Amino acid sequence: MCGITGWVSLRRERFGDDTPDILAQMRQALRHRGPDDDGAWLSPTHRQGHNAHCALGFRRLSIVDLQGGHQPMGNEDGTVQVVFNGEIYNHLELRRELEALGHIFASHSDTEVLVHGWEAWGTDVLARCNGMFDLAIWDERRGSLLLARDRFGKKPLFVGVIDDGETLVFGSELSAVMAHPGIEKTVDPRGLVGLLLLDYVPSPRSMLQQVHALPPGSFYLWQRRPGEESGATVTVATWHPPRPPRAELQKLSQSEMLAELDRRIAKAVERRLMADVPLGVFLSGGIDSSLVAWYAAQLRPAAELDTFAIGFEDPSFDESAHARAVAQHLGTRHHEQVLTAQQCLDLIPDLLVRLDQPLADASIVPTTFLAQFAREHVTVALGGDGGDEWFLGYPTFGAHRIASIFDTLHLGATQPLLQALVRQLPTSHGNWSLDQQAKRFVRGLAEPVARRHFAWIGGVPWQESLAVLHPDFRKHLAQVDPSPGPRRPEVLAALDESWAAWKAVAPDELSALAGLYARWYLADGVLQKVDRATMLHSLEARAPLLDPDVVELAQAMPANMKLRGNTTKWALRQLAANKLPKTIVKRPKKGFGVPLAAWLRGPLRGWLTDLLGDQTCAEAGFFDPIVVQKLLREHGDGKADHRKTLWAMASFEAWRRGKGVRA
Repeated sequence: MCGITGWVSLRRERFGDDTPDILAQMRQALRHRGPDDDGAWLSPTHRQGHNAHCALGFRRLSIVDLQGGHQPMGNEDGTVQVVFNGEIYNHLELRRELEALGHIFASHSDTEVLVHGWEAWGTDVLARCNGMFDLAIWDERRGSLLLARDRFGKKPLFVGVIDDGETLVFGSELSAVMAHPGIEKTVDPRGLVGLLLLDYVPSPRSMLQQVHALPPGSFYLWQRRPGEESGATVTVATWHPPRPPRAELQKLSQSEMLAELDRRIAKAVERRLMADVPLGVFLSGGIDSSLVAWYAAQLRPAAELDTFAIGFEDPSFDESAHARAVAQHLGTRHHEQVLTAQQCLDLIPDLLVRLDQPLADASIVPTTFLAQFAREHVTVALGGDGGDEWFLGYPTFGAHRIASIFDTLHLGATQPLLQALVRQLPTSHGNWSLDQQAKRFVRGLAEPVARRHFAWIGGVPWQESLAVLHPDFRKHLAQVDPSPGPRRPEVLAALDESWAAWKAVAPDELSALAGLYARWYLADGVLQKVDRATMLHSLEARAPLLDPDVVELAQAMPANMKLRGNTTKWALRQLAANKLPKTIVKRPKKGFGVPLAAWLRGPLRGWLTDLLGDQTCAEAGFFDPIVVQKLLREHGDGKADHRKTLWAMASFEAWRRGKGVRA
């Protein structure tokens, strides 16, 4: 696992005497992602005065081929150069194909497969790769730079477009792009609205106006115009769009599908055990991570397999006993740490500043502790990410069925009455309490299907998000996002379009929702949270349930093999029935949460008030100080639960101050 960065430009002023220093600063911003090695490369055209110039930077966390694998890495004559962050699990198969075509390899690294794969197949090399990655490939002969992100969005990639498209600046983190002097630190209102609405900044937006986040399964191809001294074309394309399941998979019987799923998950875990460094498993005690641990324990001696779990003092949030039961059942070398409230509170102010982009999912706090704890023992950790999305594990999928009845019977007119009723429920600060679920469910009933689900799992409703923004900033938002109108901002329009695309190819509506969740909530939210938490501590996280072969089969399964009655992830539970303790197999979904509402009313109240209530925040011009004071007062007095809104604003404001970003 690594960090990549650099830029390409037709403008000679972007490559001066300070170029090595700029590239060094951009690489330094990624040091936590790759403490083991450092590399830089400038295109020969830079020295020869050619009109297309390229600079590539690299930080490495050594996982495979510890002695080799230095980047940037080139082909035989140096005309193709690559920097690559991630793993290609099927690189040996691809290597054999390329050697048969006459390509000569100089290392055992999976990175070199990308060099020769680009020469042989062009952008089609991306679809051939089973792995997680962001990458940049410079081709001297074509005068082109390819920037790409893996199909499920496990690894992030940010691209700044400046100089009318004649310059692209890129990096595995926004911080690396911000280190380039051509990038202005100006907030994109669409990014902030996305953070408030969804708890994360949805791609292709970032928190900066000049910078895009590549969506999962997409690429940028920058290319100089042949025979011209100026002018470049930038092609933005999706290389992994929604697609219908293969017919032969849909024809399998239920028992055949389960047997095939068993085989594919086993193979996916085997691929992700590839490492020349210590490796372990994140173990929450839920069905997904427990299954991953079981397969890993069949492929390695269980007594030598490290598993890791985090516990909490508050029993409403603690799952450590379940993780411990799985570890004892498998016989793994289990490591467990109980987090105190004080440890979490001590971490939060510094963590929010260190995050590459604001993230309003408070589970980043325990995830970061888990990563730090695991890194004391291993360099790679497998997890269960992807199971809830592709196998219908969230309670919102069951709620969808209930909401569909409202739609069928045209009961939408009852929504205001139901909203008034659930407002009377007493406020609870427990983990996903009944009153929270009821209020969110009713709130979503008034929305179309796609937006309904993100009202259930997201952050702050659209009108409330607008209300917290400073009036001047709302005007700025209207200038950059004018076309959809105030009732359909860009991000909600994108959700609607994505939902239509998945419905067109999925075998049923619930399977289409799985794809929708995977594109947005998983790719831009959950996986980015995991990437930031783990890479802050130079730890590589791998997700076997997001192996393309596993996801392909999940997409082909009928909905009742994933959600049967009230049983979520039915197919995974069937596999687990003779592998794991019955108490684990029957456990319902429980999120990885923290008692945020209580903290913001208690030990974090002073910090929150200092951050959001002072003159600096008011003068920054992002939030309406009158509305902010009202929210602080109501939440602090226990009259309302504004945890979502306050945490999102605090996450943004702490990050903004730490990065020196302006309106």
